[in-house]
Amino acid sequence: MSLESKLESENQNQDYENRLQVSSKGKRLFALLLDFIFALLFANTLVQVFREEHWDLVMQSRDLSSLVFFYGSIAFILLFKDIFGRSLGKLLLAMKIRGIEDLEQRPSRTVLVQRNILLLLFPVEGVIVLRDAYARRLADKWWKTVVLDDQKVMRGTLRILLGNIILFGFFSIAILFQRSGIEKTAAYQTAEQAIRSYQPLISLLKESPEIEEPEMHLDLRGNAEIPSLVRARIGDKETGKEVTVSLTFRKNPPGWEVLNIEVIPISEAED
Repeated sequence: MSLESKLESENQNQDYENRLQVSSKGKRLFALLLDFIFALLFANTLVQVFREEHWDLVMQSRDLSSLVFFYGSIAFILLFKDIFGRSLGKLLLAMKIRGIEDLEQRPSRTVLVQRNILLLLFPVEGVIVLRDAYARRLADKWWKTVVLDDQKVMRGTLRILLGNIILFGFFSIAILFQRSGIEKTAAYQTAEQAIRSYQPLISLLKESPEIEEPEMHLDLRGNAEIPSLVRARIGDKETGKEVTVSLTFRKNPPGWEVLNIEVIPISEAED
């Protein structure tokens, strides 16, 4: 029985408001885009969490193999994105995967994983989705599946809230590990050593030894005309100082060299 006949047969046994509706081509492609964005955010979060010491120097000597973890994480997530019956993108857009033989039955997890292997052929799959009357990609035809709109999924406002919560979660994790990532760089460690040994700051550092609010702008090309900057604050707003350390990258051996240290009152920096 064809998909069209199957849908008509199923719809005859359902109320009008609950009629089965094949998801549109735009929704399918947009759901895949959302899945890719979430996979990218997740992979980037893993990189932030597991940054190695002196990663700024490692970046200069890394080869293609060092990117396997990042892109492998994205591929892994996209491969298993439908393992629970629908991906996050499909959940947010109120979509579900069903088998053609039984439109009320969710395909097995093996089928859900197998159909995502063909995402490696995304340009081909994208063209097929746009050309197919029921927005089915090649994997759907091979494993006899179809993506339908889900009338029973959570309300639209709840789905929007869920999406915002997820995005806020990734943003919060990035903020949480931002300082840790900065402090692991050889640039920051070189700048910190220079700050702590800079004579005009020694007395202030004895009173306030903490280096607060570090910021970093790196140029790993070794261009002395555009130095890299590490900026931080020492002390309170009234008597504290904002310190900017200018550095340049030396390639042989890889490392950072301090060019200049600039110190201004925090009050002037805020103005």
